Amino acid sequence: MTRKRRQPRVYIEFRNIRTLPSGYQVAVTRNKQEFSKHFAGHSDAAVKAAIRWRDQILRLLPNKRNNPIPPRVLAALHLQSPVVGVFRSAYRNFYQVSYRGGDGRQRARAFSWKDRAGEIEAYRKAVKFRRQMEREA
Repeated sequence: MTRKRRQPRVYIEFRNIRTLPSGYQVAVTRNKQEFSKHFAGHSDAAVKAAIRWRDQILRLLPNKRNNPIPPRVLAALHLQSPVVGVFRSAYRNFYQVSYRGGDGRQRARAFSWKDRAGEIEAYRKAVKFRRQMEREA
């Protein structure tokens, strides 16, 4: 059985920044609209300018998530940021995890809650399920 090779992690400071032969390009997409800017050259000044512009545009644009995970839920589970692949539906009171089943089809599983304490437990279960599905894939 062959193991899947892990791709190297991208440096956090280079998120939303592409390295091109001519320099650096910053690209941020919100609501199917791309905001981008090119910085010529491969000098330290070009990298710093690209990072500065990226940070500025991210402060101006709205959050990427429509239904962000409340900070109190993240703090209760000692998480710094939301887990990728776990989505919140506040109106219907559930967290949803998207994953691929054993047959390769796209599937989803929901974890519902009734009160504030139940929301934390639902998110914990959703995160645990998501991590289990990642290990099996």
